[in-house]
Amino acid sequence: MHAIEHSIVLVTPVWMDSQRLVRFGPQLAIALKESGLPVRWIVSDDGSGAEEQARVATLVESLQEIYPDVEALLLPDRSRKGGAIYRAWAKCEGADWLAFVDADGAVDADGVLKLINRAVELGKDAGCIAIRRDSAETPVQRDSGRMVSFWAFSTLVRQLVGIQFLDTQCGAKVVPARVYFQAAELLKERGFVFDVELLLVLERFGAQVDELAVPWSEVSGSRMHPWRDCWGMIAGLLRIRKRDRRGHYGGR
Repeated sequence: MHAIEHSIVLVTPVWMDSQRLVRFGPQLAIALKESGLPVRWIVSDDGSGAEEQARVATLVESLQEIYPDVEALLLPDRSRKGGAIYRAWAKCEGADWLAFVDADGAVDADGVLKLINRAVELGKDAGCIAIRRDSAETPVQRDSGRMVSFWAFSTLVRQLVGIQFLDTQCGAKVVPARVYFQAAELLKERGFVFDVELLLVLERFGAQVDELAVPWSEVSGSRMHPWRDCWGMIAGLLRIRKRDRRGHYGGR
């Protein structure tokens, strides 16, 4: 791990969608370079296959020309979004903060830097997550169907799991590494609800997790379809609740 005062690891998970990072990657690389923040950026490909992983490797090489501290992690098999993030984080035990941002750029580079800076301000046992809260300063652009599904899912998270975050699913988070590594073995979810379990465990282990509203713009091509995937997400919440009631996560 890099010998720097504050060690920050940022992971961007990809799976068969490197083209989305072609648009967002250079913007993020420029922002990281100009920020002066000590960020190690890992593009974690979740077992896409040889041809796609070759494209990821080539893309990362081009990004290194802008921001040298970016690397590709080409995983041999698929473990879904949460798995791609956790497997990258597992290689970074010397970090102070662990972060991820989706490849589509729905949360832009400026939003990512604001999250990281807020976490650093709060200290090494704190994190910060992006939330979508529409305002003049933080506009949210999405269609009405996704807006309805967002509020419905947020309500289910509060009712079934009990954590009170406004938005558990926004695709950018910064978490305290020390607390994460203490609790990592408890994390079982790897799919669309991995964020919910992660936030629950961080809360149970006493981490301070701040919420920061950021501008958010829906990007076409998302692999998550609210109505198609809703039953799987609800099943995931029920699994988390079942584990919680059995004392799996502790703190009760």
